[in-house]
Amino acid sequence: MSIGLILGSSRTKSNSKILAEALIENMEHETLDISELSLTDFEDFRHESVHAPLDESTQILLDFLLKHDIIIIFAPIYWYGIPGKLKVLLDRLSYVFRQPAFENKKPKEAIVLAVGGDRPRVKGLPMILQFQQIFDFIDIPFDHYVLAEGNKPGDVRSDSRAMAEIAWLRQYLQKGNTHEGHN
Repeated sequence: MSIGLILGSSRTKSNSKILAEALIENMEHETLDISELSLTDFEDFRHESVHAPLDESTQILLDFLLKHDIIIIFAPIYWYGIPGKLKVLLDRLSYVFRQPAFENKKPKEAIVLAVGGDRPRVKGLPMILQFQQIFDFIDIPFDHYVLAEGNKPGDVRSDSRAMAEIAWLRQYLQKGNTHEGHN
């Protein structure tokens, strides 16, 4: 089982990163940190007569998704939705899911962990529903998410409910109880 993390925060010491570290401590994984990507707005050429080549960020996303069985997205709940830079990366899924390689070897499962400071278990649900629609559209099972509370970096450590959910999710990943039959 190969795990790929997508860190969706622009902060280097973010609550999202703290959750990621708690979840995957001593587990083999690869991280795609959006703060290290040079992302520009996505230009959609799907309906043009000329086939446009994949831009660098789209190719990075495709290669990353092809390598991993489980994709875990960690993100802040930024103004009650998906952070802008992460959304710009996710917009590239319009091309990624149309690639023959993706259809043959897409991830078996997606998980989202999100942190917010203003009642995230309620106000983060629209963001989770947006992820549900995204993963449904590209046919990747999405059964697990954690909504955690934290405002300043480090606050998330005080959210005992979220940390308990992270501990359970960690055991789930270690046991390999994933959607093995899905492809």
